[in-house]
Amino acid sequence: MIDTHCHILPAVDDGPKTIDGALRLAAAAVEEGITTIIATPHHRERHYLNSAKKINRRVKLFNARLKRAGIPLKVLPGQEYHLTERYPTEFRRGRIQTLAGSRYLLVELPSRKVPGYFTDFLAFMKRADLRVVIAHPERNLGIIDQPDQVAGWIRDFGVLLQVTTQSLAGFFGESVQSTAAYLCKHRLVHLIGTDAHNTVRRKFYAQEGLGIIDKLCGAGFRRSLEEHAVQLISGKEIGTFHQPTV
Repeated sequence: MIDTHCHILPAVDDGPKTIDGALRLAAAAVEEGITTIIATPHHRERHYLNSAKKINRRVKLFNARLKRAGIPLKVLPGQEYHLTERYPTEFRRGRIQTLAGSRYLLVELPSRKVPGYFTDFLAFMKRADLRVVIAHPERNLGIIDQPDQVAGWIRDFGVLLQVTTQSLAGFFGESVQSTAAYLCKHRLVHLIGTDAHNTVRRKFYAQEGLGIIDKLCGAGFRRSLEEHAVQLISGKEIGTFHQPTV
């Protein structure tokens, strides 16, 4: 499995605080069958400042530690960009890091609603020839209330949705879990990530989550999600969109 959303880098956000904790998380990833992780530290003004330059430097150092520790895991640079109205400034200053250097940016929406400027942001990204991957849409209250609205984003702006294994496993409660299942069953999901932060509570749930997708949608759909991750890290366009059923 390629994990396209994980907070594995040490001492940069609310993931592992130490290098030893990060190495334990890496070892747990391998046990879950994960071969590659895109490190996606939070980037949000006044909370966590993780610019593209900082992330790439930390990923290089961490891969060297993984090699010395004999842990067969590859880590690629990414970022979980928390969307605010200051997105033009963040882009202009070169702080944004796409997933594995691709055209795809992982974007975290404010948790309580879909912001009114979201469509403007999507248009901005389209002009910049970048594509938005929405991190854990199933946890956004606006999407929980109206999940079908995402079909328009997919159709009009080429948005991708990334659900997490934690949500599918019920870690965030019944409403989040049912929304994640709804998005999967209606073929509105394009990537799967774990959003793992540690080895205790916010762990991978990788095999459990993949098994749930198999039960909800069949192994063929799960394989298509895995193929999308391969395309992403290979620098290819993710062009295989399942026709939404809404």
